[in-house]
Amino acid sequence: MQNQETSNFQKFSQWLRQSLFVKLAAIGFLILLLMIPQSMIQSLVHERQHRQREVVQEVSSAWGAPQTIIGPVLSIPYTRWTEPDGKRIRVQEVAHFLPVRLEIEGQAPHQIRQRGIFSVILYQAELSLEGIFARPDFASLHIDPADVQWEQAKLSVGISGMTGIKSSIEVDWNDSRHRLEPGTAYPDILPAGVSIGIPIAPNTEGYTFRIPVKVNGSDFLQFEAVGKETTLRLQSDWPSPGFSGSFLPDQRAVSEQGFSAVWQVLDLNRNYPQSWKNNQYRLGDTAFGVRFVQPVDEYAKNSRSAKYAVLVIVLTFLIYFFFETLRRFHVHPFQYLLVGLAISVFYLLLLSLSEHIGFNYAYLCSTIATVGLIVFYSASVLKIRRLVIQLALLLIAIYSFIFIILQLEDYALLAGSLGLFMALAAVMYYSRRVDWYNPGASS
Repeated sequence: MQNQETSNFQKFSQWLRQSLFVKLAAIGFLILLLMIPQSMIQSLVHERQHRQREVVQEVSSAWGAPQTIIGPVLSIPYTRWTEPDGKRIRVQEVAHFLPVRLEIEGQAPHQIRQRGIFSVILYQAELSLEGIFARPDFASLHIDPADVQWEQAKLSVGISGMTGIKSSIEVDWNDSRHRLEPGTAYPDILPAGVSIGIPIAPNTEGYTFRIPVKVNGSDFLQFEAVGKETTLRLQSDWPSPGFSGSFLPDQRAVSEQGFSAVWQVLDLNRNYPQSWKNNQYRLGDTAFGVRFVQPVDEYAKNSRSAKYAVLVIVLTFLIYFFFETLRRFHVHPFQYLLVGLAISVFYLLLLSLSEHIGFNYAYLCSTIATVGLIVFYSASVLKIRRLVIQLALLLIAIYSFIFIILQLEDYALLAGSLGLFMALAAVMYYSRRVDWYNPGASS
């Protein structure tokens, strides 16, 4: 009886070893199991990416926030009579006017500050806002010039990051100079910035102005096209600009030494007029400018790379499965598991090394370490030198294919689709003569 039980157990063990269904089920279970460490590694990538953003915010808050410059805006109060509840009351309102011509010229050299292993891109912009205000046309707003309080006119310039202001701001207004004070005259249209009471005479045809501004900032530098004709000329030594906002530059030149760009925007390109009453409009919705882009985002590449982990594991296990099926030897599920864990450690190595030596070199080092480990371990499993060499070449091809996909951001889907199609075609070609009901009889 005991011999019969032993014989039955041996038959069952032999069936487990030779059953394709059991083998495929075990491989599928291991792939699902390996998704746990992959999920943990992806969470670690996101955690490190979040830490990088925190460092950028900390340094930027001390140096200067992203800057948006709006203005200047000329605001002049006036009075009118109203009769609520039958009582005639005189109330004060305000009319806002924009310049007929605005020319902005700026230099924004960059700086890179280190906080631990993280780099933060900063800039210090020296700007000049020049232009002309026409004589305020109250008739177009149906306001009696006699009701205008000319002596209370104020000029405001919106600056989003007040902590980045590095010098006093003065305006050359016709033949006079005035120092602007913190706070805008009317926060409903300009939430943050500087302003000053400005002399306005009813009979003066126009007013020229020039406002030098020196500000620190980070991430982006933007402007609002408040002029009837607005021209922006901006230069910087940062070689990786990202032109953003409502308008793209009409002219631009980008090189390793930096960039220069010119924007020309008309009042017809925006959704508010040259003059209006009270708080009908809020400025800032059509800002445009440049973003100081970090050219190599290591964490974004790590995140994209980790998404291909399932593909790498499946292709590697498929190689072992075909070796096992076509060469008629057996690989234990535990050995599959160790190979899968080695692939998972690849992404941990990639993340940790890329923070110090860059993504490309980190990928190369991690690939050499992982492929070397798997090939060294598989030499004792496969025991056939030719198969070990084939395994090494196939693993190198897989990791090279993934690296190419990571570099081709715009064509990643196309390259990935073609690569998977070729892999499937190869599998179908080499398995075309396999008798899957009796794989041991196939050559």
